[in-house]
Amino acid sequence: MKTTGASAGSDDDDEALRWAGDDLRGGVDPLTRNRVVDAAPASDDGMDAAAATPTNLARTAATALFAVLYLGIVVGWILSVQITGSSATDLFSQVAWQFGEFVAIISGALWYLAVLTLTPDSRTAVRVGWFALGVGLLLPWPILLVVAS
Repeated sequence: MKTTGASAGSDDDDEALRWAGDDLRGGVDPLTRNRVVDAAPASDDGMDAAAATPTNLARTAATALFAVLYLGIVVGWILSVQITGSSATDLFSQVAWQFGEFVAIISGALWYLAVLTLTPDSRTAVRVGWFALGVGLLLPWPILLVVAS
């Protein structure tokens, strides 16, 4: 009795994944594509270049610190909105006042996300500068004035 072995079954499977004329059209069959991806050389040190930079820890720490500060800004604006009242009498003024309160509340989160989105490859000092500028601009003054007096 003659056995064909596992290699004969595997050849049939490989043939099923190819179409006649793929080589002529320049098409890549799935088997070749997977072999190219699997054959990608691994880096020698096992780490990314971005992870190996010494400022990565400082950048992560600064981003986490400013996340806490911006969370405080959002909470501060929520409290500020609750203690201030609108003196608007007509509908348009009331809607505009409420929209302004809403924008004030979400401004901290929007600024934080904008800095993260727009400075992914910038230096740490640039990112920290934008974060610091946002903290200075978005400080919830109404609640700070109530607490200070």
